[in-house]
Amino acid sequence: MQRKNRGEGTSLPMGELVKDPAALARLAQSGEARQLVSLLKQSGGVQEAARAAADGDPGQLMQMMDRLLNTQEGAELVERISRQAKESGLS
Repeated sequence: MQRKNRGEGTSLPMGELVKDPAALARLAQSGEARQLVSLLKQSGGVQEAARAAADGDPGQLMQMMDRLLNTQEGAELVERISRQAKESGLS
């Protein structure tokens, strides 16, 4: 199922993420974060996209996230993670 509203307003600024590493670690270990990683892995090419992003080319990773956010399940997961981040004081 496609969604037009792809989770706008759900991005977390990097500066906010590093302010509380423990809260970030808890968020990264949450069920929603694990489910998000699982969905990304299902589409294949995650390691290659992550390596390219680490080398300065985030294009592949951004395309994967865009496809994920165009699904209802992906957009809902990202929204829940964003909400958890806000509740943890990360954003």
